[in-house]
Amino acid sequence: MLKIFMLALYYAVGIRVPSRSACLCCSTVRSWLVSYIFEKAGRNLNIASGVRFGTGRNISIGDNSGLGENCYLVAMDKIVIGDDVMIAPEVMMLTGGHGYSDSSLLLREHKSVTAPIVIGNDCWIGARALLLPGVSICDRVIVAAGSVVTKSISESGVYAGNPARKVKDI
Repeated sequence: MLKIFMLALYYAVGIRVPSRSACLCCSTVRSWLVSYIFEKAGRNLNIASGVRFGTGRNISIGDNSGLGENCYLVAMDKIVIGDDVMIAPEVMMLTGGHGYSDSSLLLREHKSVTAPIVIGNDCWIGARALLLPGVSICDRVIVAAGSVVTKSISESGVYAGNPARKVKDI
């Protein structure tokens, strides 16, 4: 019951108040709210204004991590964000989609297909990046702004493009 109340309070008030740059206390309130909503919420979080995450039930976020303005997390499956992760504004994480394997069915008749997203420690996900279902990102990775991560990243570095490819070592 408390979780439902906190979720309602987040979407009624918390989502709309300014981000940390304009109001340090507002970010603290949002972090406190998500500590009741998310599966796990670490210490010293920065949840910016406009972040949407449905019910938040499948989301875990580590210490010293943050979600930038207007991020959108579709957590049909688990989303695990490590420690010291910076997620820039308008990043989308999608853990589900529609199947399409049976050509005798209309696309809308297919079952949903889901897979988790895991982001390691010390990562930076650039603005408007898109992470697709089943993606796992190892520690110490930068995903450039606007990139589309379609496959798991198992080596540290800078990744950019659609689909995201390694462009530089860190």
